[in-house]
Amino acid sequence: MKRKTWIIFVFLLLVGILAGFTAQSEKAAEPETSAEPETLSFSAADLTGEPTFVDWIQDGIAMQLIARKDDAGEVRLAFNTCQSCGGSPYAWFEYLGNNTLQCQNCGLTFPLDTVGITRAAGCNPGTITEFTVDGDTVTVPQSVLAENAQKFVNWKKVSK
Repeated sequence: MKRKTWIIFVFLLLVGILAGFTAQSEKAAEPETSAEPETLSFSAADLTGEPTFVDWIQDGIAMQLIARKDDAGEVRLAFNTCQSCGGSPYAWFEYLGNNTLQCQNCGLTFPLDTVGITRAAGCNPGTITEFTVDGDTVTVPQSVLAENAQKFVNWKKVSK
């Protein structure tokens, strides 16, 4: 009886090992696909003078952009994290209405019209200048997002 039990055990062990090799072979044959697209794209037609907050995940880091059209209809983009308060978990901006954004870390308010202006510095969202508008599609290169992802490591929506 013991010999029969031993044979069954060895048989089951061999079946398990062979099944594992088969599963690994099947996995190796699958083509690798990237879960992340190489660029961030969204509709320019949906943008107005008020801010649109565009969420993105870069290398596992949650990021957000502020997108809007200026009075001339030009697309303006910025990262929704403060250049001065960066590193704080509260270094993001909320729209208060009346053309005003407010830093959630220091409380400074500033005009929405400064979003996406290259000369904006200090307590402002970081301007994005490298993007394209093709028809109704705004595209931000993945390289720009990757270069700025670290600014969002400690970012947003934590309890004060």
